[in-house]
Amino acid sequence: MQKQLDIDRLVRQYGTMVLRQAYLYLKDRQRAEDVCQDVFLRLYNKQPDLPDEQSEKAYILRVTINLCKDVIKSAWHRRVLPMAEGFDAPAPMPTPESEALRGETKQLLYKAVMDLPTIYKDVVLLFYYNDLPTGEIARILSIPEVTVRTRLMRARSRLAEALKGDLKDGGN
Repeated sequence: MQKQLDIDRLVRQYGTMVLRQAYLYLKDRQRAEDVCQDVFLRLYNKQPDLPDEQSEKAYILRVTINLCKDVIKSAWHRRVLPMAEGFDAPAPMPTPESEALRGETKQLLYKAVMDLPTIYKDVVLLFYYNDLPTGEIARILSIPEVTVRTRLMRARSRLAEALKGDLKDGGN
């Protein structure tokens, strides 16, 4: 007999992480909240066998990313103009890096990350925003760990190139 998932605990433990991840993809609080709810409904309905906390987190992040991609591919998302970006963003997790990145530099970096192709954006968000090791990212995305490291390297290179002129101009 399969053990019942404690959905209340999962919502308390991972709810904020799911909402932030969804918001990063969708840039819309309402749709991010809908995705967050769908993630936990899917967990409740499917009752996957998640033996440990790492498996829970990986599964929940994978479901979140997939649902966000489904929303982005939907006809509704393509036809409706998103509201002003950053209007009702969930508060970012305070880290030394996020404290250092303020104002215009933070906006430029965020825009540059969100403009990356999806394969690079996924690894950057999981590595830097969710502080996941490359092995865990490889498991979440179902790709080899060396591919994760390669994509991170290429994403950093693209970000450096994209920000090279912008940061100089913003620092006048």
